[in-house]
Amino acid sequence: MIDAIKVAKAVKRLANASDSQANEFIPIVKGACTELSGRLKKEEYADDFRAVNAAVYLSYYRLILRQVLAGDSPDSFKIGDITVTQSPSLILEKAAKLRDDAICQASCLLEDIDFMFRQV
Repeated sequence: MIDAIKVAKAVKRLANASDSQANEFIPIVKGACTELSGRLKKEEYADDFRAVNAAVYLSYYRLILRQVLAGDSPDSFKIGDITVTQSPSLILEKAAKLRDDAICQASCLLEDIDFMFRQV
């Protein structure tokens, strides 16, 4: 299985989260690690950096999605008289691109679940 602790530490750094915040997204990380571990062609691929990276960015995407849906995404901040605002949908779009790229990089390690055979 993909190491959930390694993935959680990377997601914590990506999200710039504190230790208490990191504890809140442990279920998301475990879910992503379990999902991707189940798709691995061989068990020894669980230690491959591409599989770990895919789990990191899948977890990060799900974390951002949860924050956006809950309405507590970091969409703006103020420094003195300057306010910087970023659309939550843009943050989610960027996280989705990172996720898709990481899963694409690990595709040679994963079983293809998107194939559908319709007719002969």
